[in-house]
Amino acid sequence: MDLQQAADEAMAYLDSVGVAAEYTISNHYLTIDTDDVSFTVNKNASSSMIGKFKLQYPQKSPN
Repeated sequence: MDLQQAADEAMAYLDSVGVAAEYTISNHYLTIDTDDVSFTVNKNASSSMIGKFKLQYPQKSPN
């Protein structure tokens, strides 16, 4: 997965849980900033980033 694909996937997930975020890609690193936290990964670790988002921002179960 390249960094743009990782950014797209992460932004889609964050949008699905209602978390506003912005991302930047520079020097082979992806940084995603939310109001609470900033995540920075290189292309080798980008696939594990979604798991970190799921821990930080879990899906809310419908009532």
